[in-house]
Amino acid sequence: MKGKALFAVGVAVGYVWGSKSWPEVYRRVRGGTEKLWKNPDVQENVHQATEAVQESVPDILDNLYEAGKKLMEKAEAMFPGVTAPKASQHADAKLTAPTIKSDVVSDPALDDGTGSDWTGEGGAAPEGPATNTPPRA
Repeated sequence: MKGKALFAVGVAVGYVWGSKSWPEVYRRVRGGTEKLWKNPDVQENVHQATEAVQESVPDILDNLYEAGKKLMEKAEAMFPGVTAPKASQHADAKLTAPTIKSDVVSDPALDDGTGSDWTGEGGAAPEGPATNTPPRA
């Protein structure tokens, strides 16, 4: 449905721009939209919508605040101490992620000795770089 609506808008825009009398068509379209916008019923609806949004913003902010509190409570329940500062931190210090040690036992990239074969990792072989170019002499 969205694609059909966009197609219709594209056809309308193409008609206005492609028409030899596009200034007249543009004036008619613009005049119609201005007439619609200045309609008292439309302005009343716009005014009501504006008031409704302004009245609901504080409630929305309160709901977001409560949802954030619940999320932090769940995080604390799942990971005890995640929100509490560590003994070495001040209360106003930023929380940092714990250091994670690598679980890799053997990695060819860690071996940078001469003669190491890194072709599986995209590195160099004893014969030279792992590319299709001949080695320099």
